Amino acid sequence: MAETSNIAIMAEKVSKEIFSEFFWENVGPMDTNWTCVKQEKHKKTTHPSDIVFRYEDPYEQKYININFDLKSYAKGSITPTSVRTALESLAMASECTQLSAEWQKNYQSKTMNTDIISALFVYNHDNSFDKDFEQTLYEATKREIPLSMGNKIFVFSPKRIQYLITIVNDIKVLRGDDILPSKSNYTFYYPTLDRKPTRNPWRSSATIEMLFATWQIIQFKTNPENAESNDFGIIVFYSKKGESQEEFQYLIDYLFHYQLISHASKIIVRIANADKYATSNFSSAVDEYKTQFDEDDGIVKKLNSIKCESITNIVKDFSEIEIGME
Repeated sequence: MAETSNIAIMAEKVSKEIFSEFFWENVGPMDTNWTCVKQEKHKKTTHPSDIVFRYEDPYEQKYININFDLKSYAKGSITPTSVRTALESLAMASECTQLSAEWQKNYQSKTMNTDIISALFVYNHDNSFDKDFEQTLYEATKREIPLSMGNKIFVFSPKRIQYLITIVNDIKVLRGDDILPSKSNYTFYYPTLDRKPTRNPWRSSATIEMLFATWQIIQFKTNPENAESNDFGIIVFYSKKGESQEEFQYLIDYLFHYQLISHASKIIVRIANADKYATSNFSSAVDEYKTQFDEDDGIVKKLNSIKCESITNIVKDFSEIEIGME
């Protein structure tokens, strides 16, 4: 049965707040049950859909629909057993989303092809889970989860959710400080791959794969009031701690490979969960690259102009009483 308690509502509120900033759209009914089409196999009559989000694929003309199981757990409830139980249930629902006319009527687009994937959202509502979730997930999946061929389940850990909350808050702060322009004047950056550009270069959502990557890049117009201007900047949100110079060399390699160093007029790197030496390590990585160029080379000036800053981690705190009064 879909969860309806005030504690469960916390995960719903957090998911909406996070994914709307990444240009995902909440579609169809929330917190609902729909008929299982594999009842003999699954030993169930219904499956839950807590919430379904969708976004357009940046390269292909199709939607990605994500069927979410939202879990709002206290520290002690995040165990291999609870995670496995949730994954087994979601795997069965995932199989039926591909086949169910009822589910597809509720959530599928009538105008564009749609890929369907699933996600488990493990939100720690008391903000006290301090164990290694990767180990918890490993223990939960020692025995294979019965996921049908071609189906995918992404697992948002408490740590990844906390990172995304921090990024979302930072995006709002940057907009408020006019470092980022309005939403219509920035996009999530995707490189041209095999001569295949993005379909909507100034309205690309963050894909679910991007949200699990080491970094997420926003491309923004630096002169949005000038329709003729092609100037743009980028903000790189970096999820690792930045504990070594070598870490940042991979990032700078990426920026060079896709010519962002030379083409972007502004580059800002924002580090969540930053090590105390992270900005120093980034400067060392930049200095290493500068040795490859003459001092008067324009690339050296561009490298020197890159800003690297740590950002404050945000802890989301809800009152069950306030939620119950909404």
